Amino acid sequence: MSSRLVDMRIAQDSTVDVPGFTLTSSMGGYVFGNIGLQTTSVSPQEAGYVRVMLNAYLRLAAPGPNGPFTSDVTFRIYRNGTLIFTTVNPGTGDINEIRYEMVGITAVDFPPVQDVLAGQIQYIIVVSTTRDATLGARSFAGTAVVG
Repeated sequence: MSSRLVDMRIAQDSTVDVPGFTLTSSMGGYVFGNIGLQTTSVSPQEAGYVRVMLNAYLRLAAPGPNGPFTSDVTFRIYRNGTLIFTTVNPGTGDINEIRYEMVGITAVDFPPVQDVLAGQIQYIIVVSTTRDATLGARSFAGTAVVG
């Protein structure tokens, strides 16, 4: 069986680094991507062969003058409310510098048949931090294929 494109969606929360968005630990997380991949073109016979690739980009800046950048930044991806991927960008740094990080994430998913047959699969990416960080440009994209 050859592969075919089912759907592709993008979420562009910000296209620039400045002015940034300040993320604080008290926020509990910030959603910077929310996409719904349409799966209505997938037949019940194909539903078990759907694969999803998710990509995210985020520019982080952490202020050095407020102390060393020891903030762990956690990224979580959810499928229809269920956590499917998590990773942590560990913070390190110097008290006298502003530290910039370009974070690129690729995650894959084999969604359950019942999610595929529901007609849409929602993916959300959330970023959280243990201390303050500034978010620059950020985006989230997903592609579903079958076969």
